[in-house]
Amino acid sequence: MRTLGKMLVVALSLGSLTMLPGCILVAAAAVGAAGAAYVNGDLEARLDASPQKIVQASESALKDMEIPVLSHDSTSVDGKVVARTALGKKVDITVKRDGDTSSKISIRIDTFGDEALSRQILEKIKSKL
Repeated sequence: MRTLGKMLVVALSLGSLTMLPGCILVAAAAVGAAGAAYVNGDLEARLDASPQKIVQASESALKDMEIPVLSHDSTSVDGKVVARTALGKKVDITVKRDGDTSSKISIRIDTFGDEALSRQILEKIKSKL
């Protein structure tokens, strides 16, 4: 009977989590998948490269995907790439140094985000590094 009670508590706890904002559940689920988290429209990941290298890889990845780059800039501390898809969706890639050999990257598509396209871009960037 104790096991049944514990299972009931766990089920109720998990059930109450579904009432929390969706971004929390998505973030919790996404962190384990491919080391990237999709939170509030942003795909965030940590890559083992400097901001300059990630910006270069981002430009190359977007070019391969036929997404024109509108602007790009990078320093040893941070970087940014802005592009626009054929359907007019704005692509913002932001990079910030996060240690001696790694950086955090954030990819946002338009105002509300597009997880599928963000993940495609991230995978293409990873392949360029």
